[in-house]
Amino acid sequence: MPINPSILSTTLQLLRDKLVDNSFVSHPLFRAIEQAGNLVKVNGGSRVEQPVIFGEHSQLSVLSNGFEPVNMAVTDPFNLAKFEYANFTQPIVLSAVEKAANKGDLAVVNILESKMKNVMLGLKKQVNQQVIIGNGTISTLQTLNGNGTSAGLTATGWFEGVAGTAQVNTVGGLAKTTYRSQNWFNQFFNSGAGFDLSHLDQLMINCQIFHPGGKFPDIILMSPKCYAAFQAQQQSQVQYISASDRATLDADMVGMWRGAKIYVDPNLGFTASGSSGMGALPVSAYCLSSDMFQLYADVDGWFNLSEMMPVPGTATEAAQIFCRMQLVTGHLASHGILINAEA
Repeated sequence: MPINPSILSTTLQLLRDKLVDNSFVSHPLFRAIEQAGNLVKVNGGSRVEQPVIFGEHSQLSVLSNGFEPVNMAVTDPFNLAKFEYANFTQPIVLSAVEKAANKGDLAVVNILESKMKNVMLGLKKQVNQQVIIGNGTISTLQTLNGNGTSAGLTATGWFEGVAGTAQVNTVGGLAKTTYRSQNWFNQFFNSGAGFDLSHLDQLMINCQIFHPGGKFPDIILMSPKCYAAFQAQQQSQVQYISASDRATLDADMVGMWRGAKIYVDPNLGFTASGSSGMGALPVSAYCLSSDMFQLYADVDGWFNLSEMMPVPGTATEAAQIFCRMQLVTGHLASHGILINAEA
């Protein structure tokens, strides 16, 4: 007895739940966002509008006897950073030949599971690549890379590897050149091809100074080489309560520094564009304050799977995985970028 589309759709949906729950393990960015509680699911809307306060609402007046005139001049400090949703989809297709050649429920499920895993992990890879480098196919998704790449990509992302006074990108529709005096810029540190723990400390201190709550960054995404240089210097300073503590960190490829979790992302370590302000140097790490950015996703657009339906004119059935999400921030100066720290 052939399996009808409704049964296939039900089977796919059950597989989808399992795969989404486990796919964070292979993608550091998603694991970091999930563990920090930065995934915000919303229902509907065409874009995310992030309120941002620039400058002071009113001016202070010093009183001697209380009868002096008070400066009542005020300004509106409220602005909106606007982030349009990125919408993208990818199909899963099962042919009549595959169904006929794999008799029985179990055989069909194995094919679907393999295709489902391939597509789901492929989508996660594209999201991760776009956010970290900006050269993924999802061009409408925000990227942290504001330096371009040596491959010719001109990125206009969040973080630039130059001083705040030289940063020129636009984030959320707000130009750094217009609002840099109100701290609409990111922190940076150039290790000069010789990483030292003090470089990471300096970057984190700069982020902490500008954080509204005085907090240090709590997420660090590092390139493999940068993490190796970090481990080589800090290993002698770390004391573990038990051998299992060290084994757990090493197995998960996650370290800790000054309260921040370190995730190793293989996309980092890429060379920035030579035409960017920082020159053709490697981007080694991002320091993020989790309470100052979020990943917004529609409840029906977080790797949402449609039902299997026949494809007209073919002997196939297809389902679509639909995604609707966007990376959002309302504060840049509490984040930072570490460059040229691969050794």
